[in-house]
Amino acid sequence: MQVPFVTTVSFADRDGMTVHLQYGVAAPTEHEARSELERRLINQEVYNYSISEIRRATRSEAESLQLAAGSIILLN
Repeated sequence: MQVPFVTTVSFADRDGMTVHLQYGVAAPTEHEARSELERRLINQEVYNYSISEIRRATRSEAESLQLAAGSIILLN
């Protein structure tokens, strides 16, 4: 069963400023959510990042996200 997770990713932009982005990730486990997010970041050639948080979405977040299985969306 796919579970919605909310993740926070930090990385430095071209000017060296730290950027924090949140993603919604649908995955069976927290570990698989992290792995899929890392795979997609590497595919986009984003290397110097840090995943600072992965948590299950709250009920209201899950209802508003309506993530399809295996999907990832940028939240902010």
